[in-house]
Formats: sequence, C-alpha cells, structure tokens
Amino acid sequence: MKRLLLTLTLTGVIVACSDAGGVDPEAIPGPELVAVRMALDSAFLHDTSLDPAFTGDSGLYALMSVVVFPFMDRATRIAQGSGGDTTRVAGIEFDIDATQGGSHITSNLTAILAWRGYHGATGTMDSVFFLLGAGRAPIADSLWSRFTLDTTGTGTGFVIHQAADSTVKKWLSRSGHLHTTSSQYGSSQGGSTFNVARGMLNGEFTITAKSVPDSSTTVTSALDFGSGARAVRVKIRGTLP
Repeated sequence: MKRLLLTLTLTGVIVACSDAGGVDPEAIPGPELVAVRMALDSAFLHDTSLDPAFTGDSGLYALMSVVVFPFMDRATRIAQGSGGDTTRVAGIEFDIDATQGGSHITSNLTAILAWRGYHGATGTMDSVFFLLGAGRAPIADSLWSRFTLDTTGTGTGFVIHQAADSTVKKWLSRSGHLHTTSSQYGSSQGGSTFNVARGMLNGEFTITAKSVPDSSTTVTSALDFGSGARAVRVKIRGTLP
C-alpha cells in the first residue's frame, strides 16, 4: 500500500481531484487545520522509536499526509462533558483494488482523526487523536501497540499533546477499541484511477495509551460519533506504473 500511495504522489494523479463544494458550516478554519497538521508532523515524521512502517519520511503517515490529508477540510463538532468542551472528528476510509508491477493490491483501511483545545495565540493543539483500523465500516477492532493493519480485528491509536512552544508528547495505544457501524458517501471527484468522495462515518472509540518511549504515563479517552462524523473515502482502481 505504501508503494502504491507513493506512485500516486509522484505521478500527480491526485491533482485530478478538486472540491467544487460551497461554504460548509463544518469547514475547518485554516489556522486550526495547520495546527493539527503540525502536531501530527512533529509527532511522526522524524520519530525513531515507533514502527518505521508508519513513521519517518517514507512511512505510511508521511504518504497519507500528502495523498489524503489535503481533502480533509471538514470535521464534525461533538460536545463532551458538562464543561462545554468540544472535540472535532473526521474519518477516512481507503478502498483499494489495483494492480502495480504485476501484483494485485487489495486494501481496506479506516483512520479517525480527532482533536480539541486549539490555541490561536500560539497556533497549537492541546490534544490530537489518530486511530487506524483494518477494514471499512463496519469494523470492530481492538487497539494495541503493534502496527498490523493487514490483520483483521486489530488497530493502533495515538494521543498527542502539544505544548505552547510547539513541542509534542505522544502516547501509543495499549488497549481500547475502534468501532464503526456504517458509512455513506456522495458522488466521487477525480478520475478512474484515484477519486475521493465526501460523506459521513458512524462509530465510536476508546483508547488507553502509554507514553513513548518510556511508558511512564498513561492517558485514556473516548469519543462517540454514532450520530455521524464528516469523512472522506479514497478509492484507487486500475493498473498503476
């Protein structure tokens, strides 16, 4: 899957997709989206303590950030607790059935990105949650510390905290789950090889995670987006170089 996404990036296939929609009340403000992306990049692009299949300049995160994240410009607001805290959440589903170098590649993957606590003065985020699961809705994946998204029923999650000086701390899942029940999408944008559709993804997650690399602290969190969260579906078909 990593090689396939890299090919799409290098050949410029993703340029064919554009958003023709109008103003959306759940559009993510530009500075807030930049802060989310910066927190993720700081946590994963240069990490040497996690699985290199996911982190680093050529890991899955780096490729997703180029190929998929440009289309994630909407997120659902979910109120949590009595204090008025609001978490924003967006989903991604991959639907890949393509051929590359004579090999048939089939991959289904779900990603959930959520965050809360944006500080405009410093351009930072209190908390960012990034979860990955095997398959597309419906899924019922158990979270653990290993990156094995080719194994049905398993998933991986991260919690990121960003300080006012932009330094980040991260926690890797040890237990929890990612459940999705259904997804619905509108018409696709793009070509026959690569296209993106916008819609909704329903589900919920819980995560218990320990700090990386020393496991000295533990954080827990949960989010119910059973009423629906904004999402994009990435579909890849055909024969790629």
